[in-house]
Amino acid sequence: MSLITYLTRIHFADRVLEDALPEEIARHRIRRPLVVADRSAEGGDGLERVFDALPAPEPPAMVFCDPDLPRDAEIAQAKSVLAKAECDGLIGFGGLRALDLARLLGGTTRPVVTIPTRTGSIGLGPLGRDMAETAAQRPALPAAILCDATLTLDTPPAATAATGMDALVHCLESFLSTAFNPPADGIALDGLRRAALHLEAAVQNGQDMAARRELLAAALNAGLASEKGYGGIEAAAHGLEASAKARHGVLHGALLSEVLSFNAPAVSDRFDLIRTTLGLPERADLGAHLAVLAERIGLPLRLSEVGITARALPRAARRAAADCANRTNPRHATASDYEKMMRAVL
Repeated sequence: MSLITYLTRIHFADRVLEDALPEEIARHRIRRPLVVADRSAEGGDGLERVFDALPAPEPPAMVFCDPDLPRDAEIAQAKSVLAKAECDGLIGFGGLRALDLARLLGGTTRPVVTIPTRTGSIGLGPLGRDMAETAAQRPALPAAILCDATLTLDTPPAATAATGMDALVHCLESFLSTAFNPPADGIALDGLRRAALHLEAAVQNGQDMAARRELLAAALNAGLASEKGYGGIEAAAHGLEASAKARHGVLHGALLSEVLSFNAPAVSDRFDLIRTTLGLPERADLGAHLAVLAERIGLPLRLSEVGITARALPRAARRAAADCANRTNPRHATASDYEKMMRAVL
């Protein structure tokens, strides 16, 4: 078992769940946890493995995320279960929605263990857009993260494509962001390399353990490097997702080329380092190369392919300019700039 103690405690190994979860429950003296899961976690044997690994004599309290509820109502409902069951710790199990909700409920008073079952988020870094808009405070880091690639094998190809591209873009934009953090730069570049090399294989064959493991490692790198912040691709996606029912990560392929072209005057030297890391020719078009990868894994390259219309762009652009990811974009981008980039890929 590999234990990484950078920012928090991270257990990374195949089938690490069975060893690490009892260890962390005992370490943090959790008597009764609340398990927060999303509905996708009901498939497979993941939740059963969680319950079997818990040392408590009585079953834990349980709450499922409800995407049909407004976020504030979902949070209120989960808080009610947490209080009634008198839980003193949380386990977030599933994708971004479940991990975010567990982190928010834990706050700074209850230890949170996150167990990702998708390859895009491990429960580290900023909250997702809709949760961040609802949350009154930034959640503390998870007390521990259990990265077990065997839990990601049931992820469908479309979800693997979206979440994997999201991890890739997080690494890319963290490396390009304005903050000075050399260790995070190295972590981001390594994650970008892993995602670019293995994302297509993971989408094509969900049972490819090596590819799944590499994508989970890329997501870990993305979370660790997120201390630097993100950039315009993430901001634009957040702005557009408010009016489009698209999974986060789906729009990244369409936005890549335009946002990277916009940022090029400010970070062209960093593009050279990325080309070297990815083994690309000296003058290769980085945005075009990554867009081809997005197309190969089934992501759209035009916003209209997911039902976005020109009418939605002005509001989406304003949201993008106000998004926290825009603050660390390497080049100042206004709402007008975002609208132009969005229209170019409509």
